[in-house]
Amino acid sequence: MKQFLNKEFKLCLAPINYVYMSFAIMTLIPAYPRYVPFYFFCVSILHLFNNAMLNKDLEYSMILPILKKDIVKSRCLLVAVYELICTLLSIPFSYLFTLIMPTGNDAGIEGNVAFYGLVLILFSVFNFIFFTSYYKKAYKTGVSFVKATIAFWIIFMILEFPIWTKNVFNIPFFLMLDSTDFACQIRQLPLLAAGIIIYFLGWLVTYKMSAKRFEKVDL
Repeated sequence: MKQFLNKEFKLCLAPINYVYMSFAIMTLIPAYPRYVPFYFFCVSILHLFNNAMLNKDLEYSMILPILKKDIVKSRCLLVAVYELICTLLSIPFSYLFTLIMPTGNDAGIEGNVAFYGLVLILFSVFNFIFFTSYYKKAYKTGVSFVKATIAFWIIFMILEFPIWTKNVFNIPFFLMLDSTDFACQIRQLPLLAAGIIIYFLGWLVTYKMSAKRFEKVDL
């Protein structure tokens, strides 16, 4: 598996995927939805799959002495590592934004502790829909991406609703979610922990279901 995962990193990641990593700096843009850079990271995953398809990676993998589920596992691991690296790269820029823009982000949630917990949940939903849809037939990347994109933006609106309405309803929980105050961010830690747990449990469910579907695909 270690050698196969190494193959994923060297042959499936395209140069454009590394360019997309730089989009982490977009969390510095004033009055800009913080979730948008993370959508671009999801777009990058589509490029990853398309690059692998163009290079006949699946056909090559099938002639190797490995199980079909290992093909899915290595791709799931690759995407997880990629997403987590992109997320970590964005954190310093989110912190810098809070220092240079004390008025905050007028276009949605701040880049705080709660936000990163919600990002992991959003990634988990996107991955589940994209992977399980793709590995049902193992060739329709576009259709799978559209399905996952629709889910992404629906979840985005649900997650941003408390932020958009915080000054309307003055609900303490909504106000706390959008705060960069140190005390409030300490209170946001359970949401970050929940995001981490959901992400890794989601990864496991995504892998298991995708592998099960891929086993039925006649290549």
